[in-house]
Amino acid sequence: MPRRNFYAPLLFALCSVSPPVFAFEVVAAEFGVFDASDPERVIFSPATVVPRREGQRYGWMIELRGTGRSVSVREEYLLPGRASAGPVESDKGTTLVIPLDRRSQVSQRQLVPVDGRIYGEWSIGPQEPAGTRRLEVVVEGRIAASFAFEVR
Repeated sequence: MPRRNFYAPLLFALCSVSPPVFAFEVVAAEFGVFDASDPERVIFSPATVVPRREGQRYGWMIELRGTGRSVSVREEYLLPGRASAGPVESDKGTTLVIPLDRRSQVSQRQLVPVDGRIYGEWSIGPQEPAGTRRLEVVVEGRIAASFAFEVR
């Protein structure tokens, strides 16, 4: 008598289970500059103006409640209209080319909240143009924050 494979339905059920979607709440969201004078601590000051000084660190801090161990974060960074189309060397040694017809840059990464907070950080590059910017932060597929700031 042929034996039925009763494990097949169980295996199908286990493989079709979606990963858990974490319901989270944005408690606070701020944009500002980072002070690199103490490498042991994150020193963040809220600001809407970023000094146009090569190496100046800036970014955002978002406090979340109810997340998993890590969260998926996407950033869309809109540059001013007169952005250069040429290559720009970053502080990490990578080259970034921003076409004139597409002035947004998207980063995608997994971040681990520390004390319920996640951070996104950028730095002013050597060819960084002055001007106003918008930065949108999407956490787990939902817009968590939208920031407007100026580099001058």
